[in-house]
Amino acid sequence: MSTTLEQKQVLLKTLKKAVNSFVYSPSEEKKSNLSEAMASLSSFIDSIDVPTPEPPKKEAKKKPSKASKSKPSKKSLTSKESDRKSEIEALLSSGKKMKRAERSVLNKELFALLSAEKRKTSKKSKKAVRRPKRTSANGLELTQAKDGIGVGKAKKTKAVALDGSQAMPFEPRKEVEVVEPKVRKKPFAKVTLLPGESVEECMARLRSAQIEAERLEAEALIADTAPF
Repeated sequence: MSTTLEQKQVLLKTLKKAVNSFVYSPSEEKKSNLSEAMASLSSFIDSIDVPTPEPPKKEAKKKPSKASKSKPSKKSLTSKESDRKSEIEALLSSGKKMKRAERSVLNKELFALLSAEKRKTSKKSKKAVRRPKRTSANGLELTQAKDGIGVGKAKKTKAVALDGSQAMPFEPRKEVEVVEPKVRKKPFAKVTLLPGESVEECMARLRSAQIEAERLEAEALIADTAPF
C-alpha cells in the first residue's frame, strides 16, 4: 500500500510539473513530456484492482400478512437503529480486515444514523423563542453591530504563494492583507481678495503673476548659461 501511495505521489508531481511547464512556455518537447506523464498516470489507474460488488440475492416474495400490514411503532424503529449503530461501531473498532469499499459503506451508514439521531434530539430540545420587535433606530444599530454590519472598514486581501511571491496555478496559496498607501494631502494656498475684486479676477491675477515669475526665472537662467 505504501509503495502504491509513493508511486501515486511521484506521478502526480511529474504531471503537475509537466502541465505548468507546457502552459507557461509551450513547445513540442514539453507537449510530448506531458503526454507521457498523462499516459503513465492512466496506466497506473488501470493497474489498480477495483472490487466488484456482489450481486443482490433474490428473495422469495411473501404474501403480506395482516400483522405485517400494521405500521411499526417509533420505539421499534429507534431500537433497531440503535442496535445497527452499535453493530457498525463494533465492526469498525474490531480491527477486522475489510476492503476500502466495505469500510466506506459502513462509515456512510453510521453517519446517516448519527445524523438522524441528532435531528430527533434537536427537535425535542428546540423551543419556540419569541423574538422582540425592533421599534427604534437604536435596535437596528445594535443588531448591525452584533452581526458586524457597518462596523469598521473591510480589509482588502490578495492571494500569494507561501513564500510571498506571485501565486501560480496548481500551487498552494495563502491570503495576506493589502496595505494601502497613505493619501498625501496637497498644500492649500491661502488667497486674499483685493477690495472690489471677484474670485475669477483674483485667480486670473495669480495665474498672470505665476507666468511672469516663470518667464523671469527662464530669462535669468538663459543669461547665466549663454556663452555671449
